[in-house]
Amino acid sequence: MTPFELSATLHRELSPVAPKLSAALNRALNVIGEGSVIITPGQPDDASFQETERIQHAADEDASGILMKILETLELLEQHSTWRVVVERKPGPEPGQVDLMYTFYRVTRC
Repeated sequence: MTPFELSATLHRELSPVAPKLSAALNRALNVIGEGSVIITPGQPDDASFQETERIQHAADEDASGILMKILETLELLEQHSTWRVVVERKPGPEPGQVDLMYTFYRVTRC
């Protein structure tokens, strides 16, 4: 799967629930890219960045359904890319909101 195909698939799955995550994944895959083959395994890869997003959900429910959708979709990213995403969750300022912070980084392949 090419980075463009992966980006389109991830966008289709994530844009309805986490549009900023979808846009950041597009940036990682299509703008920054997969990295150079001359990166030595074990050496740090300085291509990392963070994005934050506040997501609305039903006030009488928690955000676990949204988080499950995000984590399931990120498994596809891990299968086809060197990019990884760490998702941190905090309660939002009001009921029915959750604040998410995404940390994007690349792993080196041997």
